Formats: sequence, structure tokens, C-alpha cells
Amino acid sequence: MKKIFLPIALLLTLAACKKEGATQNKTLQALIKTKDVKGLQAYKDRQKAKLDSLNNIMSEVDKNLTALGVNQTTGYVSVLKLQETSFAHNVEIQGSVITDQDVKVQSQFNGTLTLYVKEGQRVNKGQVIGRIADGGLNDQHKQALIQVSAANAQLQQIKSQANLARITYEKQSALWKQKIGSEYQYLQAKTNYESAQKQIAAAQSQVAATQKAADAIRANLVKTTIVAPFSGVIDKVITQNGQAVSAAPATDIVKLISLGVMRVEAKVPETYLANVKPGTGVEINFPALNKSVKSSVRLVGNYIDPATRTFIIQVPVSNEGGYIKPNLLAQIKIQDYVNPSALQIPAQYIYEDAAHKSYVFVATNINGENGVAKKVYVETGQKSENSVEITKGLKSGDMIITDGSKTLIEGQKIKIS
Repeated sequence: MKKIFLPIALLLTLAACKKEGATQNKTLQALIKTKDVKGLQAYKDRQKAKLDSLNNIMSEVDKNLTALGVNQTTGYVSVLKLQETSFAHNVEIQGSVITDQDVKVQSQFNGTLTLYVKEGQRVNKGQVIGRIADGGLNDQHKQALIQVSAANAQLQQIKSQANLARITYEKQSALWKQKIGSEYQYLQAKTNYESAQKQIAAAQSQVAATQKAADAIRANLVKTTIVAPFSGVIDKVITQNGQAVSAAPATDIVKLISLGVMRVEAKVPETYLANVKPGTGVEINFPALNKSVKSSVRLVGNYIDPATRTFIIQVPVSNEGGYIKPNLLAQIKIQDYVNPSALQIPAQYIYEDAAHKSYVFVATNINGENGVAKKVYVETGQKSENSVEITKGLKSGDMIITDGSKTLIEGQKIKIS
């Protein structure tokens, strides 16, 4: 019967681990309780160093066991053959829905309100949604229009008389140049003509004055009619039918919003400024609606908020059916990086040693279902939700050990399922 001797270093390590276990557990609990970030990081580094040391020792043990004829093959593991595929990195941020057309329609006249709409009602641009009692203003406007009509009639009469005076004057002037008739007749015709011109000017001034008065009344009368400034939905009735309203200060009548083309606004960390541009594709998810839509960035803000180190982006969204509401929460996924020929592996199969170097296990010397685990250090690039881009250390065709890789050590024999 063959005897197997464990290295002294392993025995000492196991003894130390057993002796320090209770103390370290207590220390870990204390670090967690006090939320000591630096202490926790240092604790993690110590454990990684111990793990690396233990792995090295176990590797030495395995070599001795193999030399003594003991089979050291581990259980079955799974492998993934690396291939170049398209890799995309997304920035995920939170935003909210905004509409430019979200206003409170206000009164511009003093009086009692008659409202023609209710909450949730759709209205068209220019549609009358209410009126304010004019206090006899409409009658005043009608009377003013009558005065304008009378002034115009008088003006036309004066113009007719002036035209006759002009003809008489022109005839007398022609006769007088021929020394026919008297000077008195000529001067009288001239005076009548000039007087008629003054009467026309006075009548025109009268027409203008009466028209101005009518227009002033009309301008106030228009203010008694409340119309929708754009097509939308009555989101809220603020002032009820029959209540008194005023012009100064203006009374809010209804809140009108447009549910057509809306936009999502979000704050993006400044580190992504170089990669987020107008036209950058985005996917917007509305958790409350369980709905996603695709769009692109319309506007990138030109200002970095010094407090949050972020900039604003705007993304237009179509609102067919009117389900999207202002202030609705939106999750925005911005594709800021694409590598069409990338090597990528699931993040959970990348490990880190005590020196914070990343490594994976690769199946080598494959013969049927048998192989050997090789520890390969790698450099990583961008990270997506589940995968990590590998920029150095691996090549297309490498067989990455996935399931079962967590407990492997360098040079360990494996069986591939």
C-alpha cells in the first residue's frame, strides 16, 4: 500500500485557517456592521492571497499524487468555443416623458364662466371650450358697428358732393382762363371745392375713430371666448362652470396637454459625452406599460451640470393610442459602443486573483472527453449585461471552461461534458 505525504506548508496553512477562522469571521461581521469599505477590500485581498496560496499548494499536491499513480481527474466540466461575434455596450439611464404642449388655458376677461368641456375630452385647435359673460359688450359692439356704418354713409355723401364741387371748379377755372364769366364765380367754385376736401378729411377721421372704437370693443369681446390653442386632451378642469374669473390676475380655466409626438428627457453622465450624439440609437422601455419603443437621440445638451456632472438628452417618442403620459417613468438604453468582431464570454467565468488580475480557465490537451485546465490571464474591455469583451489573452477557437471552472486549479485534469 502506497503512503501519501502532504506538504508541511499545506498542513500549516490548514492549521492557520482553522485557528484564525473564528477571529476572521468575527472581523468580517464587524467590518460589515461598521460599513468599513477599505477594511472589507483589505479583507477580500487577504482571502484571495490565501486562496492563491492554497491553489498553488493543491497544484503541488496533485503533481505528487499523479506521480504516485493516483487519478486526479475532476468531475465533468462544460466548455465554450470562442468565436468572433458582434458585441455592443449599452448605457442604461432613467428619464421621464415630457410634452412641449402642456399648458394651463387662462381667462383674459372678468365675468362668469360657461364651460363646454370636461376632463378627458379631446379638443381640436381653435375649438371653443368656454365663454365668459360679456356684461353687454356684444350689444356695445353692435352699436359701434352701426356708428361705423353711419359714418361711412356720411363719408360717401360728402365725397359725392365734393366730386360735384370739383367738376364745377374745373369748369369755372377753364372759363376764367378764357376770360369768360366773372372772377366771383371762379373764386366761389374754388372755395366750395376746397371746403369739400376738408369735409372729406373730417368724415374720414370720423370713420376711423368709430372703427377704432368698434375694434377696441371687438378685441375685448374676443377675450370672452376661450379656445384651445392646440389639439389635445383636457387633462384637468381647474375652474368649474358658473364660477367667476378674472383677467388680472388671470384665472386658470383648464389644463390642456397634447398626446401626439412627445419626448423623453434624461441626464447622462459626462463620461459618455463623446459617444452620445444626435442620431445615436436608443431603446426606451416604459415599465408601467410593459412596452418598449425604438428611437434615436434628437438633442444633446451643451451644458454640463456641475452638481451632477451630467448633460441632458432628448429622445422623441411617438404616442399612437395615447398610452404614454407626461412624467411617465422611462428606462433608456443607449448603444454607445459596438465591436462587430469581438471575443466575449459570460462575466461569471472570469475570475480575479489577489493582484486584481483577471483570468479564465481554458481546456487544453483535449483528447475525447479528457483535457487539462490551463489558467490564462486576460485583459477585458467593455461589459454588457451578461458578457465581457476580451481584448487580450484569448483567440478565436479557444475552449473556455464554463460550468465547473470555479474550483479548478492550474494543470488539473478535467472531463468535458
